[in-house]
Amino acid sequence: MKKGKLFFMTLIIALIPLLVNVFAFPHMSDRIPVHWGINGKVDRYGSKMEQLMMSTLPIIIFAVINFLPAIDPKRESYKKHAKAFGMINFGIILFISCINMAALFSSLGFDVPAEKVLPILLGILFIVLGNYMSQIRHNYFFGIRTPWTLASEHVWKKTHRLGGYVFVLIGFVSFISIFVNSVGMVIFFGALVVGTMVVILYSYIIYKKNFPQK
Repeated sequence: MKKGKLFFMTLIIALIPLLVNVFAFPHMSDRIPVHWGINGKVDRYGSKMEQLMMSTLPIIIFAVINFLPAIDPKRESYKKHAKAFGMINFGIILFISCINMAALFSSLGFDVPAEKVLPILLGILFIVLGNYMSQIRHNYFFGIRTPWTLASEHVWKKTHRLGGYVFVLIGFVSFISIFVNSVGMVIFFGALVVGTMVVILYSYIIYKKNFPQK
């Protein structure tokens, strides 16, 4: 697959956390937030070295995502959904990079309102996912993979069309969750679980409707 501007932009974003963390390492606090609970509050702290190691995650995930098309038996599909692949790749890497940078800035003494930053980042991620979901063509690694979508291109297309709407809705729920304080993330994860179940059930129903067992 030809590498365009978006590929290299995503690569740069994946590298930024590692470069910034290396530069900031001597100035980091010895107690760094590395995990936030469902209420948006820090529930686990780690060391400077753990933060530095976590800064490699965006580039590792970037490498994995861009390696998968080469081993996918349906690799030709990636040429058909190249824009969607690039944008979703960009959204995922941007999300992970921003989370790492938020932890870094917090360790340097900046007041990072995680209860607002996290819902905003999740909202952006899910809206990006939703907007490009229907463009994803049949493959084995990328998209909504259930036994029924993998078994039928028709089910795949119908499921991804619905999945796009569901993901955008989940993204807006994430934005709204900012205004309901500590239960905001509970509402978001509830919407995520329900939305995921709806999409999976829909793929099964469409499959059974089009391929009834004898």
